[in-house]
Amino acid sequence: MEKKTIYVIIPAAGKGLRMGGPVPKLLLEVAGVPVIARTLMAFDRSETADYKMVIVTSSELRPTIKDLVEKYSISSVIGYAEGGATRTDSVSSGVRFLEEKGVSGDDTVFVHDGARCLVDEDILGASAKSMSSYDVSVASIPVKNTLKITEVNSKGDLVVKSTPDRDTIREVQTPQCFKFEVLRKCYGYAAEKGIFATDDTALAEMLGIPVCITEGSYSNIKITTAEDIPVAEEFIRRREG
Repeated sequence: MEKKTIYVIIPAAGKGLRMGGPVPKLLLEVAGVPVIARTLMAFDRSETADYKMVIVTSSELRPTIKDLVEKYSISSVIGYAEGGATRTDSVSSGVRFLEEKGVSGDDTVFVHDGARCLVDEDILGASAKSMSSYDVSVASIPVKNTLKITEVNSKGDLVVKSTPDRDTIREVQTPQCFKFEVLRKCYGYAAEKGIFATDDTALAEMLGIPVCITEGSYSNIKITTAEDIPVAEEFIRRREG
């Protein structure tokens, strides 16, 4: 049976300033392999679909990422788009790239963080399956801790306003998945209204489009700080046996 084609926008333009070092976080090694290479290989080696990736990155990072694509024999990258100053700008650039490639409005497009390198087959399979019934979905996990809604009082102090029911709250991850026509509509709306969203599906919510929740994983972490590297490596050791 022929695998379904799914396009993937990989935002990979961030400098990773929270890492505090001279090397961008996407190029740091996790168990001997650079973060961005692990992310790309997860899609390239996947059996859930025929993934075709566009990498959205800066002109400074592009040559190095191209070298990694060649080094690790990643064959499903279809091109590169120029990264922007914000995540919204970068995803918009990826959307324009796919438009120029003639991607159909009915095609499925995943948006997946370049720094979320431990995405696995279960997550990708659940995400792909959800798109047979919904126009938008997002991988997520239950929150483990009690959360508080806060506000600043008349004294200027931060105080608790309320405690939401933890069972109704999910922590979202990527992939965030769209029919391409809907993704274009979302980013057209963001451009029109001057919205800079850190979460793609939030744009769908603003437009009243239902968002399906699929199961992510606590191991599907985003490499954001130096402390995340040993955590990711431990997940890999457990995964490999």
